[in-house]
Amino acid sequence: MSTALRHELSHLQRNRPRPARRRPAPRTPKPARVCALLEARVAATEEGELLVWEKPISKVWSHGDVVAQNVCAALEGLWAASEAPPGLEALAQADPGRVGWLDIESAGFMGRPIFLVGLMRPCDGELMITQLLARDYSQERAMLAQVAEAVSDLQVLVTFNGKCFDLPFLRDRMTYHRVRRDLQVELVDLLTLARRQWRGVLPDCRLQTLERHLCRRLRAGDIPGALIPERYHEFVRTQDASLIEPVLRHNRLDLLTMAELSVLFLQAP
Repeated sequence: MSTALRHELSHLQRNRPRPARRRPAPRTPKPARVCALLEARVAATEEGELLVWEKPISKVWSHGDVVAQNVCAALEGLWAASEAPPGLEALAQADPGRVGWLDIESAGFMGRPIFLVGLMRPCDGELMITQLLARDYSQERAMLAQVAEAVSDLQVLVTFNGKCFDLPFLRDRMTYHRVRRDLQVELVDLLTLARRQWRGVLPDCRLQTLERHLCRRLRAGDIPGALIPERYHEFVRTQDASLIEPVLRHNRLDLLTMAELSVLFLQAP
């Protein structure tokens, strides 16, 4: 072999690209760790597993006990009253213990998965918040079945834009998953009431606008709603509880605001 050829081979050997070192795949946190970080629990149902977060409102916010007392007193007062304000007739005829508030979080517009449903209802003078979370896309069916069961026990459901968004969305996803549903419940839509009373007075009737002007409260560190779908997809991929915790908090804040607005409407002349 000639000297020139040996030099050429030696040069090629030295400059040959080395295979990239394989990095170990990131470890996916176990469900138990995700539950511990979120202070949730795994619920096993006939349709599969899901995560459940549940606490009374007084354990979540410093003034939660006052909100709960005001809501329960307003419901009892309306039930005993001879006449209900317009739009609240269903509440006047319902057992105060069978009234619930509902707010959903989805991975996009209609047709995309629902991954979180927040429910709130009176319980022994308190307001109990229950959040049902699908830890991945496969758990949506189990979550929807639990929602259908919970709603079937209610006489009235209070929502914010639920007539046009939450209830149609839930029915659509339940149909997709072939979940037997019974969502034929009386609906009180706080957005309809807000528009009737505050349209033209406030800048708009979005929930956080009402929260700022009527509840006199500003959210600190809240995740924008537009980022929630992306955040959920990332959580499904990584199972990083820190990604989904702000979404759970956002949902709880919506329920708190809905409770406070309910008192304003219930006590209005």
